[in-house]
Amino acid sequence: MKPKQWLVPALIGVGILIILLSIFGPKSSDRKIIADEDLAFLSEKTGVVYVQNYEMPEPIILKTNYALHPKDVVRTEGGSDALIQFNNEGQFRLSENTEVLIDVLDNKEPVIIVKTGDVFVEKFGRAPSFWIRKDGKSLSAVDFALVDKKNAPKLKDQLPTQIATSTLSQTDIETVMTAKRTDFFKCYGQTLQKNPQARGQVLIAFKIEKNGQTSKIEISKSDIADMSFKSCLLEVVARTQFKSFSGAPIHTIFPLKFE
Repeated sequence: MKPKQWLVPALIGVGILIILLSIFGPKSSDRKIIADEDLAFLSEKTGVVYVQNYEMPEPIILKTNYALHPKDVVRTEGGSDALIQFNNEGQFRLSENTEVLIDVLDNKEPVIIVKTGDVFVEKFGRAPSFWIRKDGKSLSAVDFALVDKKNAPKLKDQLPTQIATSTLSQTDIETVMTAKRTDFFKCYGQTLQKNPQARGQVLIAFKIEKNGQTSKIEISKSDIADMSFKSCLLEVVARTQFKSFSGAPIHTIFPLKFE
């Protein structure tokens, strides 16, 4: 056979090889963890879990140990859940029908932006842990877990090792705020005189400065709409004094239940 007669069979052979590689070669869903680039990875899952980012025309099914990077969107189907672990060993679980965006803040700390559904903190990990943004509020993993009663019980034992001695522990904060219970219920008593049916939960968000004083106090959620009641609660928190500490100011949320 003349040299040029080999050209067509060779091209056909290359074409077949390309097709076989596209079918049986490595898939993007088998992407492994790359130490310098990954932010987190899928630790375990039940059912079908998808991931998508701006480089993917369509979402793909996640496999265990799949590396996740900033701007990745993770979504669980009905009857599915997923446990994701950050490089700092912090862990969170997506319940069914949940969609989150995984990203980093300007200071490089991981953040989970909850678009739909629910997430649950499984492990805080090494400080500074990670953040969760939901319903327009950004909370550290510690505060998010404490506000959500489904998280708090199993994570209480982790708290003493998560908060440095240069700051206030969650126990310190709860002790001071619980001591204000009488003042909070005075506000409630005044409201009951006007509306005997008033009851429900209130979440108070505030910042604790290094000198122990409170600032940026607001009602983040209230089942009781009375404005004078809310103002009374804010005044109680404004008068509350914590012990001073040397670390960064603390942003926290304290739940109250009135019934």
